[in-house]
Amino acid sequence: MKISYSLTLISFMLLCSLLPAQEKIDVSFEAGEDKIFISYFLYGDENKTYDVNTVLRKSDDPSFKIIPKNVSGDVGEGKFANRNCTIVWNMNEDEIARLEGVDFYFEVTADEIKEKSSWYWYLLGAAALGGGTAAYLLLSKDKSTPIIEGPASENVAVPPGRP
Repeated sequence: MKISYSLTLISFMLLCSLLPAQEKIDVSFEAGEDKIFISYFLYGDENKTYDVNTVLRKSDDPSFKIIPKNVSGDVGEGKFANRNCTIVWNMNEDEIARLEGVDFYFEVTADEIKEKSSWYWYLLGAAALGGGTAAYLLLSKDKSTPIIEGPASENVAVPPGRP
């Protein structure tokens, strides 16, 4: 029983360590003609690379969500931490038509991009080695079972001996 709890705890800790960390972001926006200027400040390490994305939400409708398509500026992958950044959203007519009301806000997310770890390759190599070993052991059984020679159309294996 203790072993199953320990394995569950270890698995949970390993999975949690793989989740990307979210940084604190201050966001404001200003509407122009067919454009929205989204200003943000990302608190983080300026030497790290982040993947920055934005979504338009509505306070009174949790299901409302517009992911801006035509954006430029400080968005995507880059080093955006600890400086004032701006995203420019050039809206199309369909997006403008969906904007009714006044309770909109932008959700800006920044996921840290970590360098690829080599432990994935070790895990893949171990799985391939284990699979290859299992295949070898299963396929290389002793094939020296005696066969009784009969007519050319049928070869019958010798039955096992009596105990």
